[in-house]
Amino acid sequence: MKIAYLDIETDYVGPFNDKRLFRDHKNHNITILGLRILDAEPDGESGVERESGEQFFQFVGDDLSRENLLLTLGGVRRIVTYNGRSLPDDVKRSVGFDFPVIATHFGIVLDREFEHTDLVPECWRRGLYGGLKEVEKKLGLVRDLPGKDGLWAVQTWRKYCDTGDRKLLDEVLLYNREDVFMLRAVELKLQSIPPTVR
Repeated sequence: MKIAYLDIETDYVGPFNDKRLFRDHKNHNITILGLRILDAEPDGESGVERESGEQFFQFVGDDLSRENLLLTLGGVRRIVTYNGRSLPDDVKRSVGFDFPVIATHFGIVLDREFEHTDLVPECWRRGLYGGLKEVEKKLGLVRDLPGKDGLWAVQTWRKYCDTGDRKLLDEVLLYNREDVFMLRAVELKLQSIPPTVR
């Protein structure tokens, strides 16, 4: 079974006074879309998926398109995100960020087309709250690139656009890659923590 781990970076181009900042999806331009695709089969004894192969993709600039996204997701059964859902979850009845932004720009609602696991409601069920990096710390996960966050990514992206300095782009690409790879690490950690809320 193919599983995709997906994360986007964006640049906010709205009025910067919208109280619905993260729900104002049309004003978030996608700058990078990262996808890690795993071939994984459930282990008969533990039920944990055993990885048998993987691919990693990042789309930037002209490569950011509905066609490239759907082509890359060909054969994928399930997508995993952190706060990505466009359909309300069954814990707080709220939507996330990544899929609504993708729907706005590419015209496809990914959680209507694919099985989807959003790690945010899964964290809530286990009493874990906060952004991805905060939850990683609570789970004892350590990043290779500590001290960077979404604001840093936006600012570095803008510096790259202003200067054309490829090193700045590479830094944001590495940041996005770590976000994507951390999704699997968080998912595996959550499998060992029983839910307290259904």
